[in-house]
Amino acid sequence: MSEKIKAKEIVITIVLIIFFAVGLVLVLKAYNSEGEKRSASVSDLGEKDPNHIEVVVNLVSIDPNKGDIVARLEFLPKGIYTKDEGLTLARDVKLFVNGANGKQETDFAKGKKMNSMEVVVQMYGGLVTDYPFDKHNAFLEMYFVPGKPEKKSADSGTAKPAEAAPSPTPKPEAAAEEEPKKEEGDKKTAAAATDEDEDVEIPIGVDFSGSISGFQIAAAKAKESTDDLVGIDMTISRAATTKFFSLFVMVMMWGLTISVLFLTLSVVLRGRKPELGMFSFTAALLFAFATVRNAQPGAPPIGTYSDFISFFWAEVIIALCLVVLVFTWLLRPAK
Repeated sequence: MSEKIKAKEIVITIVLIIFFAVGLVLVLKAYNSEGEKRSASVSDLGEKDPNHIEVVVNLVSIDPNKGDIVARLEFLPKGIYTKDEGLTLARDVKLFVNGANGKQETDFAKGKKMNSMEVVVQMYGGLVTDYPFDKHNAFLEMYFVPGKPEKKSADSGTAKPAEAAPSPTPKPEAAAEEEPKKEEGDKKTAAAATDEDEDVEIPIGVDFSGSISGFQIAAAKAKESTDDLVGIDMTISRAATTKFFSLFVMVMMWGLTISVLFLTLSVVLRGRKPELGMFSFTAALLFAFATVRNAQPGAPPIGTYSDFISFFWAEVIIALCLVVLVFTWLLRPAK
């Protein structure tokens, strides 16, 4: 009999170890899938046009409470826009980006390196109070145009020929009247050419990558994007592990709350003797639930959907049970 019991215990132990190993493998697999870099080629212009500026968008942080996403932009000029394989610029360029705060226009000077920069993007279309089932959207748009030429060099180039061309003989009155008109027309033509150059957009290629702990991020090229203007539609939601842990906390709170409720009913209705351990256990749960609630990954301040489902109910029921246990112990006559 003892040998059969020992064999049974060994089999049960082996089965439990197998289940634990399978669960551990699945959890580690989920961790690896969430930790992988989520990247997407938002614009494939780099494969089509060798003369373009490559932009790599890396998400740095997400704050649903503020509704902000911080993204770092890194630049790599190619083709005619660089002479040293992307180390410095060969032309003046200007970047336009729809940042929520700070500068939306950034100038990059010729002959200098295009340093990385951070931009804040505003989230919309979601409520953080729906935690852990909240879902948000964000939109990032960017494009380049040629930078403005220096005015000093343009003025000096037009002023020198005028000063270096003195008339040796007096001009007729008709010629004197036509010369200012001709100079004015040349200036207008040069200004129009300059404005036209400023309006020319630069080809751009964009690669997106974002992996923030606790969030699931998806990015796609916006429908209104062109070869020179690229928009990124982002969808942000809570990661599967975050949802699972939050749901586990809700179920755990309800399970312990129902246990305390049944314990209290047993003392009040069945006449079970109140014990000191009941008071300490119930009081500890009353304060421990608040700590566990705030320990959820990325949990917003109190007042979320999960609080109305479990936390508020658990706190109220356990507090009432503790009060009932204390008064039952005080008012019930000693035997």
